[in-house]
Amino acid sequence: MNEKNIAALRMERQHLTSKANETEYINLYRDMQPGQNIYWNGFGDPPSLTYRADFDDIEYNRKRQKERLLIKGRFSGGNLGWIMPGDLELFAAVYIKPLDKPAQRQLAILELIECEGPLTIQQMKQVTGYLVKEITPVLHRLQEAFLIYEDQYDGEWDRGWHKFNDMFPDADLQKYTRHDALKILLKRFAHRHVIFDIKMAKSYYKLPEKDIIVYSVDKSKRM
Repeated sequence: MNEKNIAALRMERQHLTSKANETEYINLYRDMQPGQNIYWNGFGDPPSLTYRADFDDIEYNRKRQKERLLIKGRFSGGNLGWIMPGDLELFAAVYIKPLDKPAQRQLAILELIECEGPLTIQQMKQVTGYLVKEITPVLHRLQEAFLIYEDQYDGEWDRGWHKFNDMFPDADLQKYTRHDALKILLKRFAHRHVIFDIKMAKSYYKLPEKDIIVYSVDKSKRM
């Protein structure tokens, strides 16, 4: 397969040459997770796959967001992203950062949410006396540990922060080993890119190169 054929197949599989219908779009979105918010289009707009759908996928994803068919978390390199709930355990296996040595402020915020939640940041500020700039990084770190969840089901500014287990009581964060979860994600990545190298996957998933080698073994994959 030459470079021209690879590029053509890659564009076809990513629906850049033919727009995806709803079923195709769901599969495409799954393989390209985590989805990113649209920049400069207003706070809280849902993610989209620009020019790839034969329908308005911004409105479609806004509906999915409201129905919690898209959920928000901190995944690639601690960045915010949107995934489908069925893949929550998969992404947790890859990106969870356990809170092994919690700081006092982290424990205080976590205990507050566990006892009083869901709470907004302003409510946390009123109760604890912490500044917003002190609370925000604590929340982000607790998100990365999959201990709390930010319930952004619409575009409003004030959102509740919940105990993760309250929102996802059936989630088994031990369902996948990190190795097995990575194999699934990279297989999806390979299908959509036709051929990829370690640097491409490392850049996309914001993972250490040694983790990508688990699947790639320093070779490009054709799917």
